[in-house]
Amino acid sequence: MRLTLFKKILFSMLLISSLMVIGIASLIDDSFQQGLQRYLNHGEERKLRLVSENLSSYYSEDKGWDELTPEVAEFILGRIFARPSENSSEPQKARSRYVARLLRRITVFDNNWRPLWNKDITLGNDEIIKVPIRYNHKLVGWVATKKRDITPGALESSFHQQQKYNLMWIVLWVTLISFVLSWLLVRHLLTPLKRLEDATSSIQEGDYQTKIQIDGEDELAALSMRFNELSQSLLVQKETREQWLADISHELRTPISVLKSEIEALQDGIRKPEPKYIDSLHYQVQNLNKLVNDLYQLSLSDAGMQFDLTESVNIKKLIENNCLQYQLRFQEKKIQLQHYFQESAVNTITGDSKALTQLFSNLFENSLRYTDGPGILNVQVTQDKKIMQIRIEDSAPGVPDAALPKLFERLFRVDESRSRLSGGSGLGLSICQTIVKAHHGKMLASHSELGGLAITINLPISSK
Repeated sequence: MRLTLFKKILFSMLLISSLMVIGIASLIDDSFQQGLQRYLNHGEERKLRLVSENLSSYYSEDKGWDELTPEVAEFILGRIFARPSENSSEPQKARSRYVARLLRRITVFDNNWRPLWNKDITLGNDEIIKVPIRYNHKLVGWVATKKRDITPGALESSFHQQQKYNLMWIVLWVTLISFVLSWLLVRHLLTPLKRLEDATSSIQEGDYQTKIQIDGEDELAALSMRFNELSQSLLVQKETREQWLADISHELRTPISVLKSEIEALQDGIRKPEPKYIDSLHYQVQNLNKLVNDLYQLSLSDAGMQFDLTESVNIKKLIENNCLQYQLRFQEKKIQLQHYFQESAVNTITGDSKALTQLFSNLFENSLRYTDGPGILNVQVTQDKKIMQIRIEDSAPGVPDAALPKLFERLFRVDESRSRLSGGSGLGLSICQTIVKAHHGKMLASHSELGGLAITINLPISSK
């Protein structure tokens, strides 16, 4: 039989409750029995004091206890231990057998602890109730009886049995109530887990919009909140993946459609295979190849591609090399390339030289592609404590405020038509952000004081 969590907790609570109730009942019964015995023994001690007072009148200094006979003792015990009847004020005489039992249980001793009768009786000091007998403030004897270890008498036994019977019913009712309360409590406590199970099944079936109702602020509520965050994250990833596939299909369809139309024009004889048409085909192939390479780069990143962050990279030298490589192209577009390095700044960081080279190449390519000439591209490298800050900003045109948070999204373009004409795939800045994150840094986009876009990169001196 499969034991669910509900049954396990319910049976555990019921078992613990039952054991506690039975244990408490046993302790109560034992305590009650001991208390009843102490009460009865205390009552007998009070009666023995009355017996002691009555017996002292039968003592004389000359004759000692000669005047005290068993018959006299029987009369005194019967008068003290007897109970008055309901219809008469006269004391009811104890029955002979009852008084005989009293004489066997209660014994009178002289001051040397020699029994006056019943010579064979032996009493241990820790088992008896003893009361001194005094004559003119002088100890002349003892009256003693055994302590009661069990409840004597039909009345006391009946009372004790009735209490045990009542206690048994109390245990049964408490156990039943504990079972009902435990069932309700466990059902209430496990309701969030049931909701979580149902929601998990919905997620498994592909319903990522499933949400769990959150009640309270306990651990189960926190778990439900985390589940809702997970389902929302899965929903966003699903929508992103679908949009990503749609965008890739669109991006690949455009150059392929252009290639197809131009090739068909050549095949149909509409165009002759002249160099300008072949150059156009080559240009479309290059764009398609760059897009595929960028997609491959991002796919490696999504698959957990590891960067080699153990190299010592000279950022100053790397940027200077990039400036030399792009200087001619910037001059052709009449864009002035400037760079500044803080003298006190550390030039070397720990990272992946190949990935950092690609980072700055993408940023330079982005500025070259979208900055109008004549213009300016300014590169600044400064240091703040253990953070190296690299700021690359260009002149007009700028980026709208609404577009700034989306610049690092894949396949996002501020101006679709202009990006396609310039050969942009919309993946360059996304690749840059991936590289910066791999180096435990941050990359921010903002408006440049030069009128264009400013990219700020914060890299730790050591990325370990």
